[in-house]
Amino acid sequence: MTRILAFAATAATLLATPAFAQTAVGVPTAVEIAPFAFETTFSRNPDFDRSAYTYPTGDLAGQVNANTGDVRLDGVTIDGTAYAPERLQFVSDARIVIDDAIDAVRGGHNLTAGYGIGADLDPWADQGPGTTTPTADDLVAAHANFNLSSIGPVREGAGTAIFEYSFAEPTDTLLIWERGGSGDVLVSALDGDGNVLGSFKVRDGANDGALPADYAPTGIVVTTFVQDGFLNQGQELGSVGLRLSQPVSSFRFTVYQEAEGEGAVRYNGPDLKVLALRG
Repeated sequence: MTRILAFAATAATLLATPAFAQTAVGVPTAVEIAPFAFETTFSRNPDFDRSAYTYPTGDLAGQVNANTGDVRLDGVTIDGTAYAPERLQFVSDARIVIDDAIDAVRGGHNLTAGYGIGADLDPWADQGPGTTTPTADDLVAAHANFNLSSIGPVREGAGTAIFEYSFAEPTDTLLIWERGGSGDVLVSALDGDGNVLGSFKVRDGANDGALPADYAPTGIVVTTFVQDGFLNQGQELGSVGLRLSQPVSSFRFTVYQEAEGEGAVRYNGPDLKVLALRG
């Protein structure tokens, strides 16, 4: 009962914040945000030995997991225009606003950082850390590279995770990949004082009142290591771009999850990779 009351209090506080208030009541915002589809160009190291990485259980038990190691982002194509990596920019700063779920088994809350299984031995692309207790610097490191297996997974415990990412240069184009195409996230554009200028909820199509998914499949399967006993053996990345009516430097990401049950609000733990287009 204590947990439920505390969670309800947190939810009430969040609903009073600009990000939730503007989205909930449809107040006009200073920045309009619209989703769009883009294509991803990627490569894997042809010389990386994947023979040691086999599926431990299931129908594929004993077979080599060909989706291990690095997955290097080599560019994106938007509306027929190709953008090489030098036209993309990394997250340069992060802030954890709230992360109040508890994982008593694996430690930490809902925010984590992970990289591809075997990626630490593959020189094809850099990657960030694997940890269930990430600092803001760990979250930056998870995104500040061209390795699509280096991500910031959000677990699915009851609670709220709010975190902010900033870029050195203002951008009007945000690029998001999500492992599995299976997690909602409310993305808010912020001004220099942290005020919300506009918000858009990226949906995965589950628990969304029959609204369609915003993620498009990429055909890229990644596996993830966070810590021993916390492995993902492969999910396809989904992707979505967000185009803003004016450039901003900072974005707030909100993930909200009630305990499972009928009618529960579930954002389903988005596992994200975030970059931005340079102006």
